[in-house]
Amino acid sequence: MKHTPETFIPPRSKLAPLSLSISTFALLVAMWIVVPAAHTFLWLVAVGASEWSLWFGALGLVGALLGLIPLKRGRSWQGIVAVVLGLLAVAFACYPPLVAHKVAKANDVHLSLSRYLLGSRIKQSASPQIFTFSTSGGQALQLDFYAPASEVAATMSSPSRPAIIVVHGGSWNGGARGDFPQWNRWLAAQGYAVFDVDYRLAPQPNWQTATSDVCCAVRWVKRHAPQLNIDAQRIALLGRSAGAHLALLAAYAHDDQSFVTTCPNSEDDDALDHKVVADVQAVVAFYTPTDLRWAYDNPANERVIDGPATLRRFTGGTPQTAPSIYDSASPVTYVNSNAPPTLLIHGGRDQLVRRENMERLARVLDEANAPHESLLIPYAQHGFDYNFNGWGAQIVQPVMLRFLRAHLGS
Repeated sequence: MKHTPETFIPPRSKLAPLSLSISTFALLVAMWIVVPAAHTFLWLVAVGASEWSLWFGALGLVGALLGLIPLKRGRSWQGIVAVVLGLLAVAFACYPPLVAHKVAKANDVHLSLSRYLLGSRIKQSASPQIFTFSTSGGQALQLDFYAPASEVAATMSSPSRPAIIVVHGGSWNGGARGDFPQWNRWLAAQGYAVFDVDYRLAPQPNWQTATSDVCCAVRWVKRHAPQLNIDAQRIALLGRSAGAHLALLAAYAHDDQSFVTTCPNSEDDDALDHKVVADVQAVVAFYTPTDLRWAYDNPANERVIDGPATLRRFTGGTPQTAPSIYDSASPVTYVNSNAPPTLLIHGGRDQLVRRENMERLARVLDEANAPHESLLIPYAQHGFDYNFNGWGAQIVQPVMLRFLRAHLGS
């Protein structure tokens, strides 16, 4: 018996549900690129969908193409729905790369598709050295030291290296140093000494103690600069989220009495010398709150995070019960013409910290004639730089490197 070609095609009863399942899954992930998340877990899905969107777009395209096969063999509602949902997933998935291309062009940045798809290799440096820079109430605060790449450092004109002190995020009550090790290794590969630091997360309210701990880390690095071959006059702070807030406070208000404290160190018998000033030459802030009063009254997506409750724990009150604390804990309060050069980075679809925080601080810096740059990535979510090879990270890295070289030297 002669077989017709249809004999070898999977039955429509099986292929149509498969195509529908694939398209539906792709859409249910890709839609969170633009749809506000209804839960913290869905925000995490949104971060993944935004940063790896092309993979989910490809999955949606597969679902749509498979859905076309049953249509060629006769009317199939499942095939029709699979095609529609698959193409919708593709449309959502195309949003990040299209926006990223526009931002990259405006900032003279080349985007690499191969790096996006296959990743990049950073020469593995030795494991970071761990030092204790302060001890308070029996709690040792430590830092991870990533030495600059020797082959890069050897080409620098100065025998001492510029340093970057990294402050982790986590709503001031979570997170840990070393959350973004690939970024630390990358900065070290560019010739910078990198220090990823602890600060006190508890007990809250900890707006003063956490900021003081960052200042202590700066002073420790400066005091130990000769031993570590660091140039104490070429130090930048880099923070993410809550850590960026602390970095800005430490950069702008290191000499304010609210944050001046002794920094007892477990490795030394004496306290750190108060003549060591905790000033820095530049600060980089990723997706950070900048005006806590405004942030309290204008939270982002409260289905993802209860922003006002987080601020109440951090400050010990509300803008009504503790207005002076909200002012003292806001970086915008301390801006003047002497503020160190600032690079502000934010995602346009941030659901934890609204983009207006960056814009508000940028306006205040403008009014004070303080040097600063702003970089907005419209598609990006809070924490977008977790994907070191994503579009957002590919844009940030050369922009940040130009900023650091301009203000710390090369």
